[in-house]
Amino acid sequence: MTLSHAAKCFLLLPLASAMLVGCGAIEPPPQAYPHATVTFDVTVPKDTPANAVVTVVGSEPSLGGDTVPGFHLRRQGEHYVGSVRLALEADVSFEVWLEDSWCPALSADGAQSPRHSFRVEGDMTVPVTVDRWGSPSLGPPNRD
Repeated sequence: MTLSHAAKCFLLLPLASAMLVGCGAIEPPPQAYPHATVTFDVTVPKDTPANAVVTVVGSEPSLGGDTVPGFHLRRQGEHYVGSVRLALEADVSFEVWLEDSWCPALSADGAQSPRHSFRVEGDMTVPVTVDRWGSPSLGPPNRD
C-alpha cells in the first residue's frame, strides 16, 4: 500500500509543527519595558585638556554597571554631553571621572564629589558641574 504524495505531506505536518514549537520558533514577543532618554550635561573646569575623555560610571548597565569603562561623553565647548536610554522608574547613581588618568571630580573645597543620584521619570537632562579634577588614580572603586 502506497500513500499519495499529498497524504505523506499531510502526515508530516504535525511532526514539523511539533519540531518548530520545541525549537522555540513560535514564542511570544519579548516584553517591552518603557524607557526614557537621559542626557548627561557635565560642565568641566576651564583647564580640562581639549582631548580629555570624561566618563560617567554608574549603577545601570549602560553606564558601566559601576565598573569601567562606563559611558563616555562628547565634548561641546566647556561641556561634555551624552544621552542614554534608561528604564523608567530606575533609581540611578553615578560618578564623573576624567578617564585618561582616572582623576575623580572634586568639589570647590577639594573634597571628592559625592555620588550623584536621580530617578528616571521621563526624558530628562542631568546637569553636573565639576569644579576641579583630583589626582590621578587607578580608576573608580569597584562597587560589586
